[in-house]
Amino acid sequence: MAKAPALLETLVDWSSGSGPLYARLCAALDAAITRGELLPGAPLPPERTLARALKLSRTTVVQAYQNLRQSGRIDSRQGSGTWVRRSEQDLRPSPQEHDVTSAFRRNVVFRSMLEHAQDTIGMVAAYLPPLPAVAEAARLVARQPLHALAAEPGYSPMGMPALRKAVADSLSRADLPTVAEQVLITSGAQQAISLVAGLLVPRGETVAVEDPTYIGAIDVFSAAGARLLPLPAGPAGVDVDRLRPMLETRPRLLYLVPSFHNPTGALLPERSRRVIARLAAEFQIPVVEDNALAGLGLGPALPPPIAAFARNAPILTIGSPSKLYWSGLRVGWIRGPEALIARLGRWKALADLGSPLHTQAMVVHLLAEEAAAEKARRRENRTRLDLLTALLKQHLPDWSWRRPDGGLLLWARMPSGDANELAPIARRHGVAIVAGSANSPDHRFADRVRLPFVCDAATMEQAIARLGRAWQEYRPLPRRAGGRFDVLV
Repeated sequence: MAKAPALLETLVDWSSGSGPLYARLCAALDAAITRGELLPGAPLPPERTLARALKLSRTTVVQAYQNLRQSGRIDSRQGSGTWVRRSEQDLRPSPQEHDVTSAFRRNVVFRSMLEHAQDTIGMVAAYLPPLPAVAEAARLVARQPLHALAAEPGYSPMGMPALRKAVADSLSRADLPTVAEQVLITSGAQQAISLVAGLLVPRGETVAVEDPTYIGAIDVFSAAGARLLPLPAGPAGVDVDRLRPMLETRPRLLYLVPSFHNPTGALLPERSRRVIARLAAEFQIPVVEDNALAGLGLGPALPPPIAAFARNAPILTIGSPSKLYWSGLRVGWIRGPEALIARLGRWKALADLGSPLHTQAMVVHLLAEEAAAEKARRRENRTRLDLLTALLKQHLPDWSWRRPDGGLLLWARMPSGDANELAPIARRHGVAIVAGSANSPDHRFADRVRLPFVCDAATMEQAIARLGRAWQEYRPLPRRAGGRFDVLV
């Protein structure tokens, strides 16, 4: 029987709108079935269980289920429960589809890209408006004669040669000597993670990740059928003292975010990077360093990438201009040993035959202006972060946080309670937030909220004011010693 908490993850802002509660619940369940988040044959919780989880009367749930039965969306049988109706046209979902659906259901950030409630401010996804350099790059490419792009083959799975060289030059300037043959161009850093998972992680194998870590990586590896092995991360990044015993268990892959960690904003020091590189060379276990946020520092100088300290280790460095310049670029890259890059290129060819050439040509121009872009973003992001922390002190004075070294997120800690309980109350007040447990493979950090500092001042002021009102409504009792929360400040 389906558990109510799993079903609740599909019901985005279900209680908003007008009309009786049973009709709103019915509409939310119907939408989840239409989106494919509730697959044909998926069991639904008993009425009493769902009523308790949603803090509703059983009568409300009974009426919602009755409406869904009448419309042909669900079936019920005495003693067998309730489930999403199957039809002859339904394709039987594969185990992989169940994995992907489960990952998507859990990822409130990805869901927010498809579903957005009217009048709700999204403090969920972390992306910035485009820099002026993006429009200039588009103009430069548009002024090029068509034959300049047409000279390239229409399908370039490895990426445009000019961009592969530009990425190699950029990494070389960052103290990681690189040649174009070591670079694979991808459709964003997210595809880069997916390609690595698809090639290197067989179903049922183990992937070691920081805890907490990037939500999208958790979902990619989970959808690939991997078992996730959490590795504690703190204010200075991953705990390298625990790496050796963890690597002795022979995981298939180690995934890290060393440069402005998502979600904590921590910067892994050079000493730790050297330790990781040495262990990667010793154990010959692939290490993925996700540096998609590396251009978004707020102060401290960036050490060289981990791969710079072990030239012959199986280290894959992921990058992207999407966070620095504009998320709409959808370009990324993987840098690694040539033989491994060639294998990933074949995997990329199966996925999409290559990323759009026009966008790749724009990124060639943008990479020539990296230093200026990083300076502009540093100035903007410091201002936005200062505003966010000032607003938190005003509206949520009992919350705490550590100022991030970079990135686009503030990892805030509530003095008590569970952010999964606060989130639906916040939605009723018109602001969407992400509970910290979404960033944990073990669902830890329920006392955390990840807050992007990316929106304009007026929107941010309204969002934090709404969150403050939601907190005043929720405000639980002080946390008891020995609770299920974790300290990371």
